[in-house]
Amino acid sequence: MDLQRSLYSIFSSTLDANPNARMQAELDLRKVEGQAGVLAALLDIVASAEADMGNRLACAVYVKNRLRRCWVVEESAGQASSSTASSGPPAIPAQDRPTIKARLLPTLVACPPQLQTHVAAGLGTVIRADFPNEWPDLMENVGRLVNSNTPQEVYGGIRALLEIVRSYRWIDDSALMEPVVAATFPTILATGTQLLSSPEVDSPDVGAIVYMILKVYKCSINSQLSQHQQSNESIVSWGKFLLQVASRPIDPSKLPQDEDERQISPWYKAKKWACFTLNKLFSRYGNPSQLPSNLASYKPFAERFVNTFAPEILSTYLRLTEASIKGETWLSKKQVHFLFRYYEECVKPKATWALLKPHVNTLVQSFVFPRLCTRPEDEEAWDLDPSDFVRSHIDAIDSFGNPDASAASFLATIVAKRTKASFMPQLQFVTSVVQAYPASRSPAEKGGALAMCKAMDLTMLNHEKVSTSLEEFFAQYVIPELTSPHRFLRFRACGLVAAFGSQMAWRSSAALESCFSGVMSCATDTEELPIRVEAAAAISALIDHDSVQAAMAPNAARLMQELLKLSDELEMDLLTEAKSKIVDKFSEELMPFSVQLVEQMKTSYMRLVEASLASGETAADGTHEYDLNDAEGDKIFAAISALQTIYSVLTSCEGKPEMLAQLEQSVLPLVAFTLEKDAIELYDDTFDLLDVLTFYQKKISPGMWKIFEMMCQSFLNGAGIDYLTEMLSTFDNLVSYGTDVFRENAEYRRLLLGIYEKAMSSDQLSLGDQISACRLADVILLLLKGSVDEAVPTIVASVLPHIAEGAAHTTPALRKWSVLVLLDALVYNASLTLQTLESLGGSGATQRFFTLALGTVVPKFTRVHEKKVTAIALMSVLSLSPEQMPQAIRAGEVQILQSLLADLKSIPEAIRKQQEAEEAFEDELDDDDEDDITGEVVNEDDDEDDIRDEDNEYLELLAREGARLRAQAARAAGGSSAADTSGLSGAGADEDDEEEDQDDDDDEDLIYESPLDDVPVFEQFRQLMGHLASSRADLVGKLDAGFKSQIEEVAALPDVKVGGDDEEE
Repeated sequence: MDLQRSLYSIFSSTLDANPNARMQAELDLRKVEGQAGVLAALLDIVASAEADMGNRLACAVYVKNRLRRCWVVEESAGQASSSTASSGPPAIPAQDRPTIKARLLPTLVACPPQLQTHVAAGLGTVIRADFPNEWPDLMENVGRLVNSNTPQEVYGGIRALLEIVRSYRWIDDSALMEPVVAATFPTILATGTQLLSSPEVDSPDVGAIVYMILKVYKCSINSQLSQHQQSNESIVSWGKFLLQVASRPIDPSKLPQDEDERQISPWYKAKKWACFTLNKLFSRYGNPSQLPSNLASYKPFAERFVNTFAPEILSTYLRLTEASIKGETWLSKKQVHFLFRYYEECVKPKATWALLKPHVNTLVQSFVFPRLCTRPEDEEAWDLDPSDFVRSHIDAIDSFGNPDASAASFLATIVAKRTKASFMPQLQFVTSVVQAYPASRSPAEKGGALAMCKAMDLTMLNHEKVSTSLEEFFAQYVIPELTSPHRFLRFRACGLVAAFGSQMAWRSSAALESCFSGVMSCATDTEELPIRVEAAAAISALIDHDSVQAAMAPNAARLMQELLKLSDELEMDLLTEAKSKIVDKFSEELMPFSVQLVEQMKTSYMRLVEASLASGETAADGTHEYDLNDAEGDKIFAAISALQTIYSVLTSCEGKPEMLAQLEQSVLPLVAFTLEKDAIELYDDTFDLLDVLTFYQKKISPGMWKIFEMMCQSFLNGAGIDYLTEMLSTFDNLVSYGTDVFRENAEYRRLLLGIYEKAMSSDQLSLGDQISACRLADVILLLLKGSVDEAVPTIVASVLPHIAEGAAHTTPALRKWSVLVLLDALVYNASLTLQTLESLGGSGATQRFFTLALGTVVPKFTRVHEKKVTAIALMSVLSLSPEQMPQAIRAGEVQILQSLLADLKSIPEAIRKQQEAEEAFEDELDDDDEDDITGEVVNEDDDEDDIRDEDNEYLELLAREGARLRAQAARAAGGSSAADTSGLSGAGADEDDEEEDQDDDDDEDLIYESPLDDVPVFEQFRQLMGHLASSRADLVGKLDAGFKSQIEEVAALPDVKVGGDDEEE
């Protein structure tokens, strides 16, 4: 009790207005937090109704965070071993753990809702760590609460059950979920059903319990549907319950009068989850024609569901929709969203389409259309916060879940997927509305009709009968509204130009000119922020047309200034495409202003980042934790947009070294600022700027070397440890174009090698990071020949474990790169590398390496770079005197020579394939714009059958990839197969694994400039054979006539540069 009083006093002081008192309280808390009994005493305070609510809340938050950080012993141990161990929290005493478990459930029951959230989160941490093995009686205790006659205990039991289900929700293992579901779900269903027939059914307390029951069920079906839930008895009972909750009218007197409060009231949250769950049961498990292969086991359930239960859901939803249209019931925004989502899911399966089809016209014209018309709340939102209006009405991410966006998505789907039955009636309806304006239709209704057009844009553009009349439609009904006195009509008209403008065939130059003029007026003359944003998107669409480009060219710099100003106002990333397109189309016109533009964007970028740093939280490691779901996230995305636009400016200056040098002076302070602030979310785009600056200039400035030092420190000692892959291209360029500096500067070499060593040895990094480290070693060994002798043993030692027989903790891609690095080391210094291999690998190490490399890995090399490394490495080995060769090499010289011949023979074909790939890549880039403009003609055949489209293909792709990754993880957990080492030509047993991802990274390097591109390997081979003929008669004498004939054939091949002509005349 003394401990509890002491803790109560400490937590009271943490809320004191006096900062000195708060600081002392925090110091006092640190002194006692490791003592036995502290967490149990705090839970007693949280549960005490007599304690001050502020104290109880502070204690609940502390307990939650303490459990999250310290309950799992491994995590605590990891903290203790870190550099911040002295400031880390002490471990939870072992003797406290049973007591804490015993107190958590009673505390959860005793808490009011504002405390339950924190206690439940702490409970969830313990459940994920200890249930079921270390907490076997948890289910029994939860079951006792759920079966109680006391509402507070029932609610607490269901809340605890939610944490149990949450701990399994992303685990696709029915063996874990099945017993929990079978033991508790019938009970909570019975509780819910009983509540729906109780006299107090409309009360918020009942709504809260029903909401929690549905949340448990919803979490249980995220990744799987248990056998119990698939049974007819379960799905029928739960289905009836869900439909009752979704459709049940609630006494208005029991609900808040304010609509915003009603949206989040317990009963409407319950209705939201009822609709969500019904939709999920259908879309993921109950739709047989749309099931991907990884869910094929649900086919029998799906067949039952689509024929017996899906129609009931549709019927219920249609009744709700009809009542809403007539004003007989009120639906929350989330309910409306989920109704539209279900209707959309019903479009592709023929069974549900047949039921939905008769109602489509009514749904669109009486339910979709009113939602797309301007309403008073839209005007109010525009006036209250224009930026927030843009976020909710234009930004695709923020509009997800918005009922208006869902209505538009449903319309887009029906006209695209069921064109024959649905498209023309909706188009006729739109035409009737715009023709009746302004005589009998309001501006809001015309805006709704234009919004419907935007939703149907792809179908209208690709429909043979409609696409040819679009220009006339725009001239009559859209372009005039660009100068409308009604701001919403200007907003809608700009949005329509943005959607159609680039892909329409403008036959009349006058119409296009009029459209462009109206859009420019909206972009520059109006003070209405949403209109200017949509106008910017419209300009981005129109500049694909030559005549618009010609008209805009003289004003490109002014327009770019307007976009930059708009970006600063908006602090979102919606204008990235428009800015990048203008930079791309008008690079010459913008060239004189490039430095000014980049300076402006740098200033905006730094301001946005500073504002984000001023808010949010700082993590334990000192890095900033951004909340990407609020305005702070918008600022970060806007900062990323600024970086991407700067990148576009830099790429437009390719071949202009003087301009790049000037721009670098603006960019480097921005990069230094990002690194100093540990703004890791921005590292990826920031390092892209360094990559393009170093690659295009082909030289390294003094300022860039300072950035190199900062990058190294960030990786070695700061927040950048997870960003080696993003840094890699810049490091590659620094070594490639700053070779002499590295040769002269030992400290720079030490930093570079330190990065490699840390990446290969840190437990914090992944196998993918080790591949990046190998890529770094590749360029170091090939370009710094003779300058890093001391590093060769370390590099060889670090890659050997990934090459060894039966190596665990590796992947085929990492094994391939490890072999390549060892071959690089042979290129660097064959004698030193072989000595190291013999000393580190023990008896037979050299033979084992060459067996694996030449028998399994090297034959699967595809890139020219890899093949040249192999050729030069093998020639370096064969150039050694017999005295410098280990016994295994001397015994296998003929096999090595045979592998060399095979590798050299394959180089011309590899060069040809790389050239073809580069040409195909360029052609693909050239075709992108044309592909965007010319869509497929709408197909109106088979309008009544099941539809499988690109969405299904994508889901199937994800399913196959998930299966592959799970299989790969299972193999890795079981260890790798041992390789056959019977001789230098042996083959490994992991061939299938190797095939899966042997060349995962090959497609990344179509424009890779290899340090060996200019190396004449065939000339070197001819020189080698001359050397062997004069000094190694013993070896040459072993070769038969056929072998010598192969040598002559290879020696006659010319050296050809990748992407060029023969090197030899």
